[in-house]
Amino acid sequence: LQEPPFFPDTLLHNNLHPHQAAATALRILQHLFHTLGANSTRQHWHSQARNDLLNKLQHYIHHLQQCLPDNATLFKGPRNPLLTINKYFRDIHLFLHAHNHTACAWEHVRLEA
Repeated sequence: LQEPPFFPDTLLHNNLHPHQAAATALRILQHLFHTLGANSTRQHWHSQARNDLLNKLQHYIHHLQQCLPDNATLFKGPRNPLLTINKYFRDIHLFLHAHNHTACAWEHVRLEA
């Protein structure tokens, strides 16, 4: 397989305000939940382990949603980490699609997650 997308280094070395960091983590968890909750994962993952992971992700998503201000404009300027995260997960979905959601492609995604 071609190499899957790797998590953007720019997100790892960015000094974010605590609310920005929480919003960034929330977006990542939401994308993980959506990606790992897709029907195409069922055949490649043990169902109990998958359900446990999805439940934990949902718990953390709910917790972060409670911590964030409702209508704050957290990100301004050209280096919006949420856009970087969106592009990263779009690339993950394109990678899975390009490889027909095979077990090998899902293993790459699982390791990256």
